[in-house]
Amino acid sequence: MLYVIGGASRSGKTLLSRRAVSEKKISYVPLDALFGALANGAPELGVSYKNSLMERPTRMWPITKHFFNFFFQEENDFLIEGDTILPSQIHEMVAAGRLIKSCFIGYTDLTKEEKLNLVRAHHQGETDWTKKVSDEGMLKLIDEMIEFSKYLKGECAKYKIKYYDISHDFEGTRNEAFEYLFG
Repeated sequence: MLYVIGGASRSGKTLLSRRAVSEKKISYVPLDALFGALANGAPELGVSYKNSLMERPTRMWPITKHFFNFFFQEENDFLIEGDTILPSQIHEMVAAGRLIKSCFIGYTDLTKEEKLNLVRAHHQGETDWTKKVSDEGMLKLIDEMIEFSKYLKGECAKYKIKYYDISHDFEGTRNEAFEYLFG
């Protein structure tokens, strides 16, 4: 089985993935690693940190699709997580007969100021990329992330894929997503 957790940046995808690794002993691959490798190592492919959140999954898809196909040939379960996957892409794989259990996570019901306060209060240590971004820069990014969350929520409804909104209950909603995927 291939498990996929998509969603907006800073929505708890990595925390959910780490829990799955710890409790379910499932192998885990962050799509951020593939994105970074392509953006830094093969910029001629058009994958760039300058791309909008909407452009990134579209530019990545020709590569991500083949990346996913590798895991379908393996006998073990795998978990792939990241913000460079769209519900329509998951739907495409499922329609092709691929065995995937997926969900998306976002936050549509927070102001950008509320989310900034949460990001600053719950960063992942000194290596967290958000520590290097000013509040003004983060507010701009968060505004885009909220819009991306709204898009994902609508697309999940369209393709009948589970969407979890962590706006008001981060821990509880993440637990619901974990139970849905692995319970």
